[in-house]
Amino acid sequence: MQSALKNIVDKRLAWVIILTFTFLISVPPQARAVLVESYTSDGQTISQRAEDLGAVRNMLEQEVVVQRLADYGYSKEEALAKVELASDEQIHQLASLSDNLAAGADGLGVIVTLLVIVLLIVFILKLNDNEIVIR
Repeated sequence: MQSALKNIVDKRLAWVIILTFTFLISVPPQARAVLVESYTSDGQTISQRAEDLGAVRNMLEQEVVVQRLADYGYSKEEALAKVELASDEQIHQLASLSDNLAAGADGLGVIVTLLVIVLLIVFILKLNDNEIVIR
């Protein structure tokens, strides 16, 4: 039994294994570090939310949007306060719609602009728990 064990574990093989593991342990692995963006609960990055908020703010700067909000009795500051309370998904939806807006665009651009304005107003009215009645 001992001769079989001796054949399996040779002293030279044991020393090679010990020296190899000693060498591998003594060489530190290369460390790498990067900054990782924070994610919100729905998978968006924090910087993406900031970009979306910027796009919505730019949309609220347009004269047509400000006038429509004034028609419904809201100031631009009240609208911005309500947008800040919105979820990431809602802000992203408004921002993606506002990305399609182009000054001086064709008829499709006007339709998209009006759609965005209507969605923004409906969104703000819903946040204030107002009912929307269409007759």
